[in-house]
Amino acid sequence: MTDVPAAPAAPDAIEASAAPAAPAATEARAVPDAPDRAVRLLRRSALWAGLLFLPATLLGVVLALASESGTACVMRGTCGEVPGWLYAVTLAVAGGAWLRALTVPYGAPPTRARWAALWTLIGAELFFLGLVMAYFAG
Repeated sequence: MTDVPAAPAAPDAIEASAAPAAPAATEARAVPDAPDRAVRLLRRSALWAGLLFLPATLLGVVLALASESGTACVMRGTCGEVPGWLYAVTLAVAGGAWLRALTVPYGAPPTRARWAALWTLIGAELFFLGLVMAYFAG
């Protein structure tokens, strides 16, 4: 019996076994990074807080005018005394806080100052709504 050498492996089989398996593209970015998720959450929260400010103010005015003191304020002029500069300062603080909370750069986690700007925005809006209600309450 003569020894017959084994047939050499095909070149494609050698290349396929030597190359490492590449991870699938979906596995690489299946879960978004935590900073990006936090940035999106902060921006979305600030955007909704800012956009819902006008409807909340209009609802507050309608509810105030539906009350007896609100109607008396419009009909007889017995409205409360709230200085106009207080409205302007509250709106300026809310606007600055809104811009600060919305301008979070991608790639870096939002700082505590950005989260504080969001809560400052919400607080300034609630204070403004309180001023509006106090004006109509007389």
